Amino acid sequence: MSRDYPGADAEARHGSTAHDAHAHPTPATYIKIAVILLIITIAEVVVLYIPSETEGFGLTWFQPVLIPAFLILAAIKFVIVVGYYMHLKFDDSFFLRVFGFALLIALTIATAVIALFHGISL
Repeated sequence: MSRDYPGADAEARHGSTAHDAHAHPTPATYIKIAVILLIITIAEVVVLYIPSETEGFGLTWFQPVLIPAFLILAAIKFVIVVGYYMHLKFDDSFFLRVFGFALLIALTIATAVIALFHGISL
């Protein structure tokens, strides 16, 4: 019988699925990841509400990097969630490449839509 799916080699070697071949994260690890995601989310909210120069605070230099900063923070959160909560960190690298490619496509589309509606020429 042919095994043509990711992780089939590990299953054949170990007599179990590749999913069983690794240790799952502990509850403490999940709590640490949740705290990291919370900190990143709080950072996003704080950055979003930084007053501009018109409000008397004078951080207009930050406005051009606001959208790229949010895209980077979103990508970091994406990697953490799919790596730990979806167990891609422990699965076959094929799945990581699939999700990485999907992230690249999503960031490209988001950047194009932002550029389109804000009159930015690429």
